[in-house]
Amino acid sequence: MTCRFFLGVAEAMFGPGVPLYLSYFYPRENVGFRHGIFISGAAMANAYGSALAYGISQIRGSVAPWKILFIIEGVPTCLIAIIAWFFLPDSLLATRFLNEREKAVAAHFVARNQKVEEGSEKSGIRFRELFEAFKDPKSTSSNPTTPTYLKLTPSPGYIPGIMYFSCNVSFASLPLFVPTIISEMGSFSQIQSNGLSAPPYLLCFFTIIILSFLSDRFRMRGPFCAFAALVAAIGFILQATTKSVASRYFGVFLSVNIFASVALLLAWTANLHATESKRAGGYTILATIGQCGPLLGTNVFPASEKPYYHKGMWISCAFCLLVTVLSVALSLHLVRENRKMERAGLLVPQGSETAGAPSNGEFAERKIRYIY
Repeated sequence: MTCRFFLGVAEAMFGPGVPLYLSYFYPRENVGFRHGIFISGAAMANAYGSALAYGISQIRGSVAPWKILFIIEGVPTCLIAIIAWFFLPDSLLATRFLNEREKAVAAHFVARNQKVEEGSEKSGIRFRELFEAFKDPKSTSSNPTTPTYLKLTPSPGYIPGIMYFSCNVSFASLPLFVPTIISEMGSFSQIQSNGLSAPPYLLCFFTIIILSFLSDRFRMRGPFCAFAALVAAIGFILQATTKSVASRYFGVFLSVNIFASVALLLAWTANLHATESKRAGGYTILATIGQCGPLLGTNVFPASEKPYYHKGMWISCAFCLLVTVLSVALSLHLVRENRKMERAGLLVPQGSETAGAPSNGEFAERKIRYIY
């Protein structure tokens, strides 16, 4: 239990830490594809994870199979961690594979519509900005120069956390129960079920990459997030209402697409906060609320409900639909806020923000256009 506790502590930092780290190196409108690549690796791991676990469990020797599984999966991770420690840069200006001009160009694009603290004497976490993400929704900034209008702008900081929670309720059960669901369809053995659980995740891998790319291309997060969640909801409905093997297996292909919404939420959270410290606070909220989802998701498929697991399917469907509704609602809210700020003269004209990035001294959060 002690080892599991420290493993959980490390994973708790890794999950939100990587998206935050990526946001330091890429412009806000291009970070979605990078987050998609990061999350797609988890989908690919689910594609071969069940088969790998089953194969390792067949090893017979003096060491228990579950211990062999931890060794095989843990040793490469430890080796990669050592390599990452020495080769991953701490910041954009600390990169060793870019010359000075390339660093300046990269910094210019990253600073576009968000604050970059490179070279600042006060670089690092600014706790006042971090805790702003946790404040009352009626207060988005403690900066005394912030216009009254912006102080009354509702903060959307907790909505992505609720969406992430909903995604995890629907997705967390799938890696555990997809092989069981497939085997309970009545036509496949346990070995076949482990093999047949891989293709849905393989499709999900490509879905994440494509939607993340399109999300960056069109500078939209909500519509794509809602689309992926709606497709997943249809998949859960198919599994809850049909009994044929083909339709239920097709439903699994659709259901796993809820994972694409997770990748888009990571990018959307980065886009909602203009400063590095506030993004850290935003990811803290996202992970804290969102990671409670598996507590529910892993307990809605009891053995007494097999072979159709109606309760679990409908609960998962409901949370997918909640993600869809919240995505649309948050997008409409951000579009409305953009229009209000345009009318108030607080935003630069659409498209002109690509012409250049203000210096940190000239930076004003009130000029940020929300990516919806």
